[in-house]
Amino acid sequence: MLLVYPRPGDHRIWMKNMRIALRVFWIDDQFTVISAQRLEPCNSSPCPVFSAPRAARFILELGDYPHALSVGDKIEGLAGM
Repeated sequence: MLLVYPRPGDHRIWMKNMRIALRVFWIDDQFTVISAQRLEPCNSSPCPVFSAPRAARFILELGDYPHALSVGDKIEGLAGM
């Protein structure tokens, strides 16, 4: 899933009631991956909240398996969003 925000900011997510782990990538307004984390499901309360170390404009959630994507990579195809 790709989450698209109108402006860069401190966009956070949590894993409340998720059933599977995810690989999550925060992407800035220059289409650069600024953070990558593997997140575990959370069934307790309160659940931890996760964010990038600086402003992000996009959050990409992918399945929990190895991806070639890493911090510093440029993403193509997001211009115009």
